[in-house]
Amino acid sequence: MNTENQPLPIYIIGAGIAGISCAQQLQQAGHLVKVIEARDRIGGRIFSSPFNTHTFDLGASWIHGIVDNPIYEICKQFNIHTEVLNYDQSQYFHPNGQKFSTEETLEFERYYLTVAELLTKDKNRSAFVSLQQIIHTIDYTDTLLNKDQLKQLLLSFFERVANDPFATDLDHLISNYHDYEGYYAGSEVVFPNGYGQVVNQLGKDLDIQYQTAIQTIRYTSDGVELIDQHGQVYLGSHAIVAVPLGVLKQKQIHFQPSLASDYLEAIQQMGFGSFNKVFFELEQPLACFENKSKDLIISSYYWVDDQVFNVLNLSKIYQQPTYLMLFGGSMSAWIDHASDHDVWQMITNSVKHLHTLPIQPKQLIITRWGSDPWSHGSFSFPSLQYSHALHDVFKRPIENRLFFAGEHCHPQYAGTVHGAYLSGRHTAEALMHTTTSQSDI
Repeated sequence: MNTENQPLPIYIIGAGIAGISCAQQLQQAGHLVKVIEARDRIGGRIFSSPFNTHTFDLGASWIHGIVDNPIYEICKQFNIHTEVLNYDQSQYFHPNGQKFSTEETLEFERYYLTVAELLTKDKNRSAFVSLQQIIHTIDYTDTLLNKDQLKQLLLSFFERVANDPFATDLDHLISNYHDYEGYYAGSEVVFPNGYGQVVNQLGKDLDIQYQTAIQTIRYTSDGVELIDQHGQVYLGSHAIVAVPLGVLKQKQIHFQPSLASDYLEAIQQMGFGSFNKVFFELEQPLACFENKSKDLIISSYYWVDDQVFNVLNLSKIYQQPTYLMLFGGSMSAWIDHASDHDVWQMITNSVKHLHTLPIQPKQLIITRWGSDPWSHGSFSFPSLQYSHALHDVFKRPIENRLFFAGEHCHPQYAGTVHGAYLSGRHTAEALMHTTTSQSDI
């Protein structure tokens, strides 16, 4: 492909953290690297957006465990401030708005852990089917909570777990999902000034071309040819496809020759879900948080019509009564296409037993990742067809010229930022391993 015998660049498609970490490692090793990004910004599903005087993370928010986590190491390196936001401070509310007593909380959490452990042992089944059997067979002798009520609380809470952190519903999730959760040990932290600080630091010395959507990738054993939405052709030595799994599922990139059947099956069989956020700021704090120390970030779960909703109190970060609700699965898919008015009405109706919300909040921010044309969802999850073999497919380069990277490519940390980051680095190492000298590329 290189008729002029000039060194051709390695092209990385996608400027999310997988693409950025891959590009950074290759560039530091002396390779010529160019990143092509469809959006007008860096970060992909990491998206820190300013509103008034604050920054809101509309995409990824958490570092899931800070002990030995490479993302947290980057934060320490660049003095990026984080705040602990753990769910172990959670409080629970009955459907009538009454708060769980301390004894009820301990009992519920004990049963939750029992069921979760049994689910992990029940391998490779539908989480919904497995959960129904487990919940109806465990012993509920001498419980504080009504037996039937406790069963329903557990079932709906596990549906909530499927929504968050797996961006799906129970009937699409594998029973032993916990085997694939992929978090590090230690506290979970968020970014008062945005997760975007991380990708901005990593990408500041890279050559990134924005608003360019690669639609066709032609590859041979000699190199690659990329074609964008305007028909512009890019010749490269290698291409690394670091786009979200949702883009691959939607077949937005045409591969020539077509991908082999095992790649197509891996793309199809991996789960990829919608996960959305609703931030809202009020004039007055929610009643369920009023008596709590302002120094604590508290998570509240409450049941309404056999559903569990979760409100996170972010008032400490924003110094205003600011809250975050997280939605995954079918509820998130509804938000993807609902109006702001309808979403706020849904939230108002759900929280009415705890607090009367205003007709319109002081500020309302809603994400819609499932309808985003450059992601078509939020992150991958272990579907019913899931196995580590699916990840192994993406580890294999095609013709030693075409590679893949992204959170969906990591066998241990799929669905996380650190998984995406590590996948990018692993792909860079794999590419360099196939290259015997700089002159080859």
